[in-house]
Amino acid sequence: RRSITKLQRNKIKICIMATIGGPNIITDGLALSLDAGSARSYPGSGTTWYDLSGNNFDYNIIGSPSHSDGAFTLTETTGFQASHNITNSTTATVVVFYKTTDGQELWATGQSNSRYLAASYGNNYYSSNAGSPSYYVDTTSITNPSSYRNGNYHMWEAKNVNLSTWTRMWFWQYGGSWNMNGTVAKIMVYDRTLTSAESQQNFNSQRTRFGL
Repeated sequence: RRSITKLQRNKIKICIMATIGGPNIITDGLALSLDAGSARSYPGSGTTWYDLSGNNFDYNIIGSPSHSDGAFTLTETTGFQASHNITNSTTATVVVFYKTTDGQELWATGQSNSRYLAASYGNNYYSSNAGSPSYYVDTTSITNPSSYRNGNYHMWEAKNVNLSTWTRMWFWQYGGSWNMNGTVAKIMVYDRTLTSAESQQNFNSQRTRFGL
């Protein structure tokens, strides 16, 4: 019986990583992977944004946001909805690659308005029934997101997120001015807290694409 060489195993590993999330994306604990720049995730038309993680957590695209250059451009009447319980983790990580100049927004909501993550206006972040998240931009810990709303892409992260009581997770769907005017390219959710080295690896793998 032929054995698989180390080189062949590495090639298989690279192929799997590219299928799930992109080159060198951390896949350990990856529960959701949406990528508007991948034809496997969004083929260019339709109202479904397909999950690449293998968990089939596909999302409905709400309000017909425009799609170009591998990203969706959102307004305050658009966003992404699904009824999935992505993870019950008490230490989840949410990663989003997007750009905006909107001074008021909210990343995600649960099954009621009392569950939300990364509500922000002015110089602060707020959350409810999501534990005590810590926030990062381009791997740097932050408490004030306002200076990063500069119309350029960034890798935004929320770590140590408690999703144990969430039965769904909607993105930029809270209502009114809390929905965002901006451009979203990639969303990932992990069922654990990523290490600093893992966040750096995700950042490095996408920096050319997003000009980071």
